[in-house]
Amino acid sequence: MSQAATAVSRQWTGTGRPVLVDIGSGGGWAGRYFGDADVIAIDLLNIESKPDVVQVRADMRSLPLRDSTVDVAFYAASLHYAPVTDSIGEAARVLRRGGLIVAVDSPMYSDRRGQALAEARSAAYYAGAGFPELAAHYHPIDVTALRAALAARGFDVLRLEAGRTARRWWERLGGPDRSFVVAKLKGAGI
Repeated sequence: MSQAATAVSRQWTGTGRPVLVDIGSGGGWAGRYFGDADVIAIDLLNIESKPDVVQVRADMRSLPLRDSTVDVAFYAASLHYAPVTDSIGEAARVLRRGGLIVAVDSPMYSDRRGQALAEARSAAYYAGAGFPELAAHYHPIDVTALRAALAARGFDVLRLEAGRTARRWWERLGGPDRSFVVAKLKGAGI
């Protein structure tokens, strides 16, 4: 999380506080890492949030925000809860030119077999956690499709690490442990 906050602070060139939308936020816990931003937490579930976080219940495929009003679209282990083209498209809609997508800890895969296994694991997990309906919202990310969606919506990829979940065991040695994406919407700086 601190890595994401560092990425945001390095890219922020505007005056004042950036507006950050924490998409798939749970209770808005990630907001504490972005003390220099105004945070709007959005989640599909009705989860009690922190007192200093604006919490909105909504679907990430249809954010209740106006076009070009946000500086950062942040996903903490949540980018995979909608088809990647939908998530990226909706983020592009609400971001100002030069705005950022920052995503951490969303599983990414380079092959369909890995995606299918992840879907089965997720369905079992959500059923056991008491939220079986969330399995329908799990969409394991294909790295190639993610790159294509970012390019199609006008993003420059500044950093994309698929993490260990997208690699075979012998490729994991020395590789990044977590997925991490930073992409900037082309245009003026944020």
